Amino acid sequence: MNTTKEKNAVATSGSERVAPFNQRFDFGSYGQTRLFLDQLADLSKREEYYPDVSFGKTYVNITIDSSAQTVLLESDSSFILDMQELAKKSRD
Repeated sequence: MNTTKEKNAVATSGSERVAPFNQRFDFGSYGQTRLFLDQLADLSKREEYYPDVSFGKTYVNITIDSSAQTVLLESDSSFILDMQELAKKSRD
C-alpha cells in the first residue's frame, strides 16, 4: 500500500488547517479490488460519507478534502482507519 503522508500533514501557515487526505491502495487481483470497493460502499453507507474514489483493475485512489476531514473528526468518525483496515483484510 502506498501512502502520501507528507501531503496529509497539518498545514502551519497562519491558521491551522488540514491538508487533503490522499491514499492509494494496491491489490493483487481484480477480485481483491472489487471486495474492497464493495466493503467501502457499505462503510460509506453506514457512516453517511462518500469520499472521492477512482480505481483501476488492481488499485483504488481515495481523496478526502480538508472540510470533509473536519466533519469526520467532529462526528468522531473512524472512517479513514476503518477504510485502511478494510483494504488490509481485502488483500488477505
